[in-house]
Amino acid sequence: MFSSVDGASPGTKPATQRRSRETRDKLITALDELLHEKNFDAISVAEIANRAGVSVASVYQRFDNHNAAVAILVALYLRRVTQWWNDFSRDSPEPIGRTSLREALVQVGRAAWRQSDDLRYVMQPAYLQSRLHPDLLDEHWRRQEEVAVSGFRSLLQNHADEIRHSDVTRAASMSAYFFNLMLLGRLLHPEGMSGWNLPTDVDEFAEELADFVCGYLGVARATDSQGRLDR
Repeated sequence: MFSSVDGASPGTKPATQRRSRETRDKLITALDELLHEKNFDAISVAEIANRAGVSVASVYQRFDNHNAAVAILVALYLRRVTQWWNDFSRDSPEPIGRTSLREALVQVGRAAWRQSDDLRYVMQPAYLQSRLHPDLLDEHWRRQEEVAVSGFRSLLQNHADEIRHSDVTRAASMSAYFFNLMLLGRLLHPEGMSGWNLPTDVDEFAEELADFVCGYLGVARATDSQGRLDR
C-alpha cells in the first residue's frame, strides 16, 4: 500500500520530558534493528528493552501496558512511512500528474512498489497486527483510504478530457481500491507472485496496473505512426 502518514502514534503516551522522548526513540530504533534480524512475532518486549539499553519498566512508562510491543511497532511504522514519503516527495524528478494520465498512473505504481520493497519489514507486520488490534491503526487506515481516494479524484479531474467514465468519484474510489489491493497482495505475499505469473519488474508491474485502470476508465490508447499500440 502506498502510504503517507501524520498524527501521533496510537498506544503512545505523551512524551513531555526530553528523557522520555529519548527513551521512546531508543525503543523505536531498537525494534527497527531487530526487525531486520527476525520476524516481529519472535520479538519480545524484554528483547526490545535490552537492545535499547533501558529497563522493561521504561517501556511501560512510555507505551501502553497492553500490547506494548505492538504500540512500538506502530510508532516505528508511522515514522518510517512518513520519512519515506518525505524523501520521495523531495527526490521525485517530476510531480505525479504533470503528464498523461497513463504515465501518472505508472508513476504511482512505481512509487508504491518501491515503498513496499523498502518498508516491507515494518509495513507487513504493522498491517497484520492492525487486523489483530484494530484500535491501534484502524483510524490510520481509514484516513489513508480517504487520502488515496482524494488523490485519485484530483488526478482524474486533472485528466478529465482523457477518460470516458461518467462518475469521477466512483472511478476514483475503484481506482484507489484496485491499486491498494494489488500492492497489498504483493506486500503480504511477495514469495507467491511467481505462482500467479505476475510481473516481477517494477516498471512492467506499474505498466500493467496503469493499463488495467486506463481500460476501466476508457482511456484511449495512443498508437505510433504505424498504428501499433504505444506503451
